[in-house]
Amino acid sequence: MTEINQFINQEIEKVDKVKQAQFSKNFDYIIDSNGQKINFNDSRIVFVDPEPRNPYGRQLVINLYKKYGLNIRISKETDASVLQYAKKICSGRECLASVAIAGAVLKDIHECRTDEEITIYRTPIDQHGPCQNGAWPVLWETFASRLNTKNVIFYAFPKYTNNYLGLNQDLIAWENINFLIGHYLIEARNALYCVAENRDIAMERFERLTREFIKNVKEGKKTLNTGLLKWAKEVAKTPLKAKVEETPKVLIFGGLNLMFDHYPIEDFFLERGIIAKVVDIAESMNLILAESTIRFGFKKGITNPKEQFNEQVLEFYGVDEKERREAQRVKRNRSTMKFLNSQCKIFRKIIGKSGLLFDPYVDFIDLLEEGNNHISSNSFTETPIITGRFLYSIKEGIYDGLINLGTFNCQPAMNSQAIIRPLANKSDIPYAAIDCEGPWISTNQRRLLETIAIQAIRVRKKKNIQVD
Repeated sequence: MTEINQFINQEIEKVDKVKQAQFSKNFDYIIDSNGQKINFNDSRIVFVDPEPRNPYGRQLVINLYKKYGLNIRISKETDASVLQYAKKICSGRECLASVAIAGAVLKDIHECRTDEEITIYRTPIDQHGPCQNGAWPVLWETFASRLNTKNVIFYAFPKYTNNYLGLNQDLIAWENINFLIGHYLIEARNALYCVAENRDIAMERFERLTREFIKNVKEGKKTLNTGLLKWAKEVAKTPLKAKVEETPKVLIFGGLNLMFDHYPIEDFFLERGIIAKVVDIAESMNLILAESTIRFGFKKGITNPKEQFNEQVLEFYGVDEKERREAQRVKRNRSTMKFLNSQCKIFRKIIGKSGLLFDPYVDFIDLLEEGNNHISSNSFTETPIITGRFLYSIKEGIYDGLINLGTFNCQPAMNSQAIIRPLANKSDIPYAAIDCEGPWISTNQRRLLETIAIQAIRVRKKKNIQVD
């Protein structure tokens, strides 16, 4: 890591401060470090998503941007090298999401970025609230000053008020849908890994069919719908040794931090023939979009999620211009939520024809309502949705084990553990709360997971006997 350390120290310790690149006042173009006007269609502009994405969703989105004549780089899984970069700029008190994103940005600057490009480093969330991400704007302003890099814009989140960073609105929507499709493909892969008659042959065939699907969409030979339908029909032909419904299943849930640390726990259960599913990322997407509705309703004295999402609430705003703009924002976000949910249902239905998806898509408001019974959704954190996901999973009875995965310095995650613990004690479904500092597990955590694995297999056997 010597070369990395030298690079970072040089960047941070530069004496001559460079002028940061920035967006124009109306977000119509970019002003580079030399004061030159740069149009958004300039080939030197590169968008970077520093949060980790799975390989299927990552490739789908890269291809999508190419169709629009745009460039994007997307981070791979968080690993030791990413966190090593982060140590050079973070204090260590930040949550894992903050640290991993900072490390990914530094890694991209050192290993991927060219001197000619104008780089826009995006953030996965833009929220004001009690979570640490509420401080990210200040954090990145500090990082930007210390890094002192030309033609770079840090902490950019595409939204209505900044002209979506010059991106097409449809592109933003379909970017998220493509990431979701990648997530569902991983879900199907995990199931096949556990039920395939010949695991090696099945996995090789799955990867080949998935590469073909991604290639066909890229070349315009298939749409997402038709490409996935063909993919699902072919995958369904894979010989199986067991039914998905009768195979032990574990849900890994816990909010956005899962993006950065779920890998070792997912692999742990798969190695033991237990289907591991990481909770649908659409739940976190919806939580971000729902915040404007929750805040608007709370200001009106409405505290219940279902009542806050009642369309009639939006008709009760006065002549105040600020309140009118707020209501319009709520309408935009609700419209986005409806589109997102409709597409989730469509693509889960198509991918489900492979026979490898085993649970239905759950409405976000239902999850929030469940959580709100134990912790107010007006707290504007992930705690209610994490709690709601646990309660709903118990009610469904699909899973044979539940893992609440958080990071030790994430307050919403710790709050959810405190709330869920007494509820879990009343349930017959094995449950464990795991605190991670990164994408690894300790010896004691492995022992705990061993216990959950044994219990999950036992629970599934009992369920199968009852069905027979």
